Amino acid sequence: MERFSVEATGTGRQVILAVAGEVDLAAADRFREELARGIVADGTVVVDCSGITFIDSMGLRTLIEAMQKAGQIGGSLRLAAVPDSVARVLDLAGVTGLFNIHEDLAHALAE
Repeated sequence: MERFSVEATGTGRQVILAVAGEVDLAAADRFREELARGIVADGTVVVDCSGITFIDSMGLRTLIEAMQKAGQIGGSLRLAAVPDSVARVLDLAGVTGLFNIHEDLAHALAE
């Protein structure tokens, strides 16, 4: 089994990235590339976090950079179904308020 996987669905203005496994230094480049593909002007990237089992500072940095990039070009990044372990890392890092977080994928897509 892979330690990290990311699958993109959707095109254009709304992309869903289903992320699973460990979002760490080893996965950061691949995660960054997938996020970059989805970020477009006036578009939305929804990161389905339900499958994330671990996130480290590099994974967190990758999310922050993607959120900033999306904002700079008029796009948005949303997090959906954030597991408690990931929410705790966001909270400990003091960055929870930076993200648009939704309880599940349906709510993130409906906004």
